[in-house]
Amino acid sequence: MKNTPFGLLAFLFMSFIGINNAFSQEINPKIQELLGDKTQEIVQNDPERIKVYNDLLENRIKIIESPAVGEDKYTKLSTVPLANKYNPAMQRDIVFDSATFNPLKYSMNFFTSQTQIYRVDNTDYLIVIQQQGSK
Repeated sequence: MKNTPFGLLAFLFMSFIGINNAFSQEINPKIQELLGDKTQEIVQNDPERIKVYNDLLENRIKIIESPAVGEDKYTKLSTVPLANKYNPAMQRDIVFDSATFNPLKYSMNFFTSQTQIYRVDNTDYLIVIQQQGSK
């Protein structure tokens, strides 16, 4: 009976670690890249922010192919600063791959009432960010 409180405490601690690890595994790697070492802290202190990032990645940001015709009117990705507040080691993509591209790395205008469109330099790719509230 003497070991029961210690055993219970150990069980609770191990359960907490398991839940914490399981939760961190559910975080999209693109969000983890953006937040770097601050990921767990932000997940715990501001879970709503994680929902917003997931909504951006899953519903509002699309990458489409559209050749440039004439003078291109879209903002070039190379002119958009990195969003490296939490992860100062983050670097621009050298080669664009639409399957692995992380739009969260860039300080694009994600939260406006109008659709935003950016051109990936020297490609036929556009990054389309739907306005908030539309899907």
